[in-house]
Amino acid sequence: MAVPNTNIFIGDLPMEMDDDMLKQVFSEYGTVTWSRVFDSGGKPNKAAIVEFADIEEAKWCVENLDGNIPQGLSTPVKVMFKRSNDGGKGYGGGGKFGSSNNPFVYGKASIGGGGSNAFSPYAKGKG
Repeated sequence: MAVPNTNIFIGDLPMEMDDDMLKQVFSEYGTVTWSRVFDSGGKPNKAAIVEFADIEEAKWCVENLDGNIPQGLSTPVKVMFKRSNDGGKGYGGGGKFGSSNNPFVYGKASIGGGGSNAFSPYAKGKG
């Protein structure tokens, strides 16, 4: 489980959800300082991130809305704290994209080719 913070991830949102509707729904539970709905990418529902002004507001949402139906919606949602990208799974901690903190690097090859012994299909030719 992610460390409690002011950012929450919301999954299983209805397809008609947009940024304005998201802010309207979650403003009922605290002061929303930033929010964004993400495209479904072909899935039958959408996801979003909401940032609250206070960690207690975010905690309340995770503890009380996960698996439940928020006011203004008609289906249950998944709510959890957003994971940070430093450490843990993901870009930084040996997860899917290797150990680089750069989200555009796949695997463990370094950028720039410097003095790294990492494999690269674009190795500098000799001779």
